[in-house]
Amino acid sequence: MAIKLKPKHYGPLRLTSVKGGTLTYTSEAGYQAMAGAPASTELAAPSDLIMAALASCIAISLEMAAQEMKVDPGKIDVEVNGTKARDLPHRFGSFSVTVYLADIEDQELAARLLKQAKQICTVSNTLNSDISVSLREKR
Repeated sequence: MAIKLKPKHYGPLRLTSVKGGTLTYTSEAGYQAMAGAPASTELAAPSDLIMAALASCIAISLEMAAQEMKVDPGKIDVEVNGTKARDLPHRFGSFSVTVYLADIEDQELAARLLKQAKQICTVSNTLNSDISVSLREKR
């Protein structure tokens, strides 16, 4: 039996591209940042953004899992590496996520927390989903 979840909608996130490959995006909450290619100290590359989204989601999911288990996760450090696929279409072929939970000495508890976090992480689950792309006329 499948579990039904209440639908939740995100966005809009708006992005504007200007000459030179610089992109400015604004979230629904009003957060603004810049991205582009190549990456620099001022610009995050799109690949950086997807890895940051994955790392952020894993960390937030760990905090949620810890709260549910009534434990304090302490400091959470997440490192993400991505590998490009060796065939077409252009995409990431895999991600490697390493989590450091320095304040949790019980490795069995840490493993349970990480397993639960992976199961509820919207971004890691989304990376396996279909994405539709459409063209819209001018606003």
